[in-house]
Amino acid sequence: MTDRDVVVRIAEIFHRAVIATRPRQSHHKIPFVTTIKGAPAARMMRVLAPLMSPLRRAQIERALRDHRPIRRSTSVSDEWVTAGSELSWDTADNEARMAWLAGLLEGEGSFISARFDSYRYPQVQMTMCDRYVLDRAMSLMPSSRIYAITDERGVERGWSQAWMVGVSGPPAAELMKTVLRWMGSRRTKAIDRSQAAWRPIRLAPRRSSCIVPGCSRRHAARGLCNTHYMSWSRDRAKGGVPRITPLR
Repeated sequence: MTDRDVVVRIAEIFHRAVIATRPRQSHHKIPFVTTIKGAPAARMMRVLAPLMSPLRRAQIERALRDHRPIRRSTSVSDEWVTAGSELSWDTADNEARMAWLAGLLEGEGSFISARFDSYRYPQVQMTMCDRYVLDRAMSLMPSSRIYAITDERGVERGWSQAWMVGVSGPPAAELMKTVLRWMGSRRTKAIDRSQAAWRPIRLAPRRSSCIVPGCSRRHAARGLCNTHYMSWSRDRAKGGVPRITPLR
């Protein structure tokens, strides 16, 4: 990864050094690597396999298929491996699941302060190709949504389909507060910046439906469903008098 502080934390578990490698392009950031091989790697794979997606479990099975340990290695903490020997997503409590989500966001997420007119609001985003992992993450991210990423270069270069999960506003702020204690220095600073720029303006509970009389569609923003919100937004963009009055 290019986040050295994250790799350092992993290296402490691996009992290995952190090595800076050469960027693929001159304008890329410097990637950092820590590695375990052989018996220590096999033990780590077996411990983590129950938490992995089907794609990762298949990779672990292939990696371990021909592994024949010659001697027992103690380079990976016996205490850590013993504590993790009972790991299972199905039996994990909410605390353990949120720790898993924090680790995922540490590596793949972004914590930003999005802008709408003069108003800023917190936003958490994460893009991956493994839909299974994103679906699991969404189960721990209330009000999150998933979008397919469309990139014309993907077809030409043989890229896998990617999806982005995002959550904004108060749910994003609450998520940031929950995972903050597990974050490294870079993510902590990003969360602090996002939270500092946000000024909550909601004074009433979020509505479940549109405020327009006779409309029972799901609420999207400003008290309006998506259809009425877009109508109000277009009227305002054209400089006319909006036909619909939102809550704010």
